[in-house]
Amino acid sequence: MADLENEITELIIRIARRQRQRGDFRNGGVDLGGLTPHQARIVGYIAGRESTGVIAREIADLTGARPASVSALISGLEADGWVERQTDPSDSRRKTLRVTAKGRELVGRYEAHAHAESRLDLSNLTIEQREQLKSLLAAIDQLATD
Repeated sequence: MADLENEITELIIRIARRQRQRGDFRNGGVDLGGLTPHQARIVGYIAGRESTGVIAREIADLTGARPASVSALISGLEADGWVERQTDPSDSRRKTLRVTAKGRELVGRYEAHAHAESRLDLSNLTIEQREQLKSLLAAIDQLATD
């Protein structure tokens, strides 16, 4: 049984790896508005977590970069109109990051492109097989969150 679980795990990892490779935009395919892929990912990260109040330290921890480097990165993104710093209402000493309308438009384009590029063609499966696959993947997803 452990061998079967290992094989299933390997298949999921292989599929995820292929999907990530298909969605790799470093070779073109989406207009990043002059940002590097790294900068665009940071803007996307901030956009996805605005409700929790992203701070520069969080980005330093995520990327493994020095806080001074992250500060310079954020300053550049801010100067170019991609993000803005705001005073945290619960702590006036803390500055949180928010994505501007310009940044939000970039994130929307990037996500639309990623969704279109990473969509699996399941047309060779019957509707019943697709529904069964969805159900099984949802069950696996639930197990992974428990």
